[in-house]
Amino acid sequence: MTSSSRDLPAVELAVTLDWRDSAAVLSVAGEIDLVSAPEFEEVVGVVLAGEPRTLVVDLRAVTFFCSAGLQVLAAAHRKLPERGLRVVSDSQVTSGPLKTTGLDTWIGIHATVDEALSQ
Repeated sequence: MTSSSRDLPAVELAVTLDWRDSAAVLSVAGEIDLVSAPEFEEVVGVVLAGEPRTLVVDLRAVTFFCSAGLQVLAAAHRKLPERGLRVVSDSQVTSGPLKTTGLDTWIGIHATVDEALSQ
């Protein structure tokens, strides 16, 4: 089953949702800052309401990522089974904050969506 961004709330960020069996792949583009973080949180909440076993958040197209975005990911992590949240990142913009705060010990960071789904 595949969903499009039409199923998600309207946001400033560019987001798409793709269901792969019981895994939701949320791709995000743009800046996750204090202004857009509440929208990011709303989108993640909508996806979690669909009760995915795994949530993969693809941040490769994110150009700025602040602590408010980290809080959204930490909250999502608490709502999913262990290792149920996985992040796709290929830049320091997004993986750096996860590593600096130690969230990468609970939230896996992967280079590709396929790698994240195979874990």
